[in-house]
Amino acid sequence: MNVSIIIPTYNGGQLLKKTLEAIFAQQTAKSFEVVIIDSGSKPDTLEILAQFPIRLFEIPNSEFNHGATRDLGIEKSEGEFLILINQDATPGNSAWLDQMVQPMIENSKIAAVQGGIKERDDMGRFFWESCGERFYFTSEAKNWISRYHNLGFSTVNCAIRRSVWQEYPFGKISIFEDKAFQRQIHHQGTEIVYSDGYVYHTHDYTYSQLRRRCEDEGYGWRLVGESYSFKQVLRDTFILKNYQELLRGIRDRQVKKWSEIVYPFMRPFWVYKGNQFNKSLT
Repeated sequence: MNVSIIIPTYNGGQLLKKTLEAIFAQQTAKSFEVVIIDSGSKPDTLEILAQFPIRLFEIPNSEFNHGATRDLGIEKSEGEFLILINQDATPGNSAWLDQMVQPMIENSKIAAVQGGIKERDDMGRFFWESCGERFYFTSEAKNWISRYHNLGFSTVNCAIRRSVWQEYPFGKISIFEDKAFQRQIHHQGTEIVYSDGYVYHTHDYTYSQLRRRCEDEGYGWRLVGESYSFKQVLRDTFILKNYQELLRGIRDRQVKKWSEIVYPFMRPFWVYKGNQFNKSLT
């Protein structure tokens, strides 16, 4: 088996179906398998999974862990190269699989590959988007990226050489398993490279969902050794271009929800709370 695609699932619904349809539409000469670790989905998701030639392993929802569950999926797989994506991350074209593993085939020194993430156009999305600098404008994320050679590793869409994972498994970690892996293998800065392969992946948020997301990020940064100080909070809260963008969005009627209005004010404080005070995920 050349490639194993590992997907943790939970109530994935129609977005999961789109992801699997795109995977099985790949134009590749490589042999590949799709390994699903499902943590207690409702029947509609299980019915979707039954429509595809996947390998399904089920665990109780209480046993899900971002690091350990992905390790389990990899343990159940057979491929030399491992692609990890989210259940709602849809490959952008039929060359995605080849694009994700080709850098490791061409260069044996490359340990892992980071694929691209683009916003979806087939669903509503957060004004500040869900990936990239518009969302991650606070300095803890920027500091990490600058420290790790302009790259923030993400299991939303990535590939790893099996022999590297065998030496550096994710381990049991409740969030930021990808950043913890990146920290483990980082030496020269060339261990992880970017790929042309990309997925479509988007989130929208209510106020409470956004608060939880940001607090959990702050907690995750602490798990991987990244501190976010109150001085950074104050500096990040007063980034002028964020408020210029907010006013433009209000003027153009693109900002429609309370969560979108408060985001540039509240993200720094939420991340700070999670980083300095939270003792677990929200």
